[in-house]
Amino acid sequence: MLSTTCYSSRAEAVDRQIERSVFAARPAIEKIASYYRTVAEERGISITNKGDGEVYADARLFDRALSNLLDNALRFTPDGGKITIATETKPDRTELAIEDTGCGIPPQHLPRIFDRFYRADSSRSSQGTGLGLALVKSITDLHGGSVEVASEVNRGTTVTLTFPAKPMDDPAGAPTRE
Repeated sequence: MLSTTCYSSRAEAVDRQIERSVFAARPAIEKIASYYRTVAEERGISITNKGDGEVYADARLFDRALSNLLDNALRFTPDGGKITIATETKPDRTELAIEDTGCGIPPQHLPRIFDRFYRADSSRSSQGTGLGLALVKSITDLHGGSVEVASEVNRGTTVTLTFPAKPMDDPAGAPTRE
């Protein structure tokens, strides 16, 4: 929990320099996905990485956001389920959609899932602090991006992260203040 709280504070620090760079999405995603595949395979859950493109982001914060989403997807996807990470690059942004075939989130909880310490159903799991999705939102906000969620109970959830493209006037790899 301390690690998550520290990351949350770091992501929300107004004067923090983030070290953005342009990097290939697929290998960055594969690095994180491979960490979760062992647990997933034990439960018969497949993790698929599809699409390609480049992301303009702080690589450590990007990794943390994706890790939080994969951890949630694994936690709420039943044995034999699927998790798909799809990357799509558009002229002004890169979108990552993390889709699972899990239990879904009831509609009445969707407006609050990005609130700190909010848990949609505390009886579902004794794990988790309710900080993971708040941290994901803080990370995407810090990058000037967004996070959206679509969910259907007993069918699954899709969380889409959007990272803006690198501005033409920003030198490659230059730290930016947000």
